[in-house]
Amino acid sequence: MMEDAVELEVITLEDGIEYAVTKEINNYLLLVNPADQTDFCIRKKVFKDGNEYIESLDTDEEFNQAIALFQNYFSK
Repeated sequence: MMEDAVELEVITLEDGIEYAVTKEINNYLLLVNPADQTDFCIRKKVFKDGNEYIESLDTDEEFNQAIALFQNYFSK
């Protein structure tokens, strides 16, 4: 029996590469390149002046915090 396909949101980052949003936790997005699943990155959703933006993480500390959230989620 085939499972139903899940439609993922796809965004294009500043490098022109498309990434699928595979998980969101606390406004952090885990993005995976559908053409190369070893190519992934983490971005954050921010809200400014009523608009939503996707931005890079600001510091190594923020990156480590985001990675810990995803590791905790996926290790359950």
